[in-house]
Amino acid sequence: MDYEGVSSVVCDAEESDWLDVSYSERKYVSEPHPAEKKAKFKFRLTKSAKIAVVAVLCVALLALLLFVDGQFAKDVFKTAKEAFLTTLFESKPQEVSTAIAIPSNADLVDISDGVAVFEGGRTVLAFANGTVTEVGENYVAVSLDDDTSVVYGNLTDIYVTVGQDVSANALLAKYDGTFTASVTVSGQTITDVVGSETQLTWKV
Repeated sequence: MDYEGVSSVVCDAEESDWLDVSYSERKYVSEPHPAEKKAKFKFRLTKSAKIAVVAVLCVALLALLLFVDGQFAKDVFKTAKEAFLTTLFESKPQEVSTAIAIPSNADLVDISDGVAVFEGGRTVLAFANGTVTEVGENYVAVSLDDDTSVVYGNLTDIYVTVGQDVSANALLAKYDGTFTASVTVSGQTITDVVGSETQLTWKV
């Protein structure tokens, strides 16, 4: 048929089933709002960072104390230092071992509770250099240093006086049969004493 000078063609169309059309559902995820992103962010510190923060806070607190009251802060530092040193040294006590020579004219017979018994002659010679600090009826104490002394006992005749300086092997006194010797530290007799033919060794 003609329509305003245009000829049209009539075609027959027939249905074909070779074209298959399939549909699938799509899921669209909307981007979260910026405010929601900030709300979900969590601030986490590592273990070392936490320790650093605590240390900074402690220093700040001590600085504040120093600023507020200098004397109080000094007392705090002093107390902390003393506590640390006390803990350090008390946790690892150290034994001090000391020895002195036995004169050649004395033979060790026995040691009991820190008291050594000697024989071998009639004269008592000083075991080490020192100063006579005490003279009794039958004993002499010779100080080796500010804390340590040797006390000679069971004596008969004494030839030294208080305040006299004596050297090793100097004549102190005489005895009959046996004499004793003990070591004292700060006035206390040391019981942990070991002897040999040539020396006495003790532990403090």
